[in-house]
Amino acid sequence: MIRRRTTVIALAAVLLGTALTACDPGEKYTEPWRDAPRSGTDNSSALVFTMPDGFGNGATKCLAGTGVRVTTLYHQDGPYGSVSTVLDPACK
Repeated sequence: MIRRRTTVIALAAVLLGTALTACDPGEKYTEPWRDAPRSGTDNSSALVFTMPDGFGNGATKCLAGTGVRVTTLYHQDGPYGSVSTVLDPACK
């Protein structure tokens, strides 16, 4: 009875571990065009910068007519990233 119970618990742990590692929510490149709805159009170019290996890459641009600069950073196909917005006098 104890052996069967141990086998069931071990099997459940293996199945749970497989389920948790099988779906990676960080695969942002496998789901293109999943952007949020747009309230306006600003298709101007962003300044894209690539850092040396081991550091994050990013892009920055001014939001048209707002005086706000938006910068996004990401690290390869990692599940994380960051967004920064600042008031920038150079953005007119």
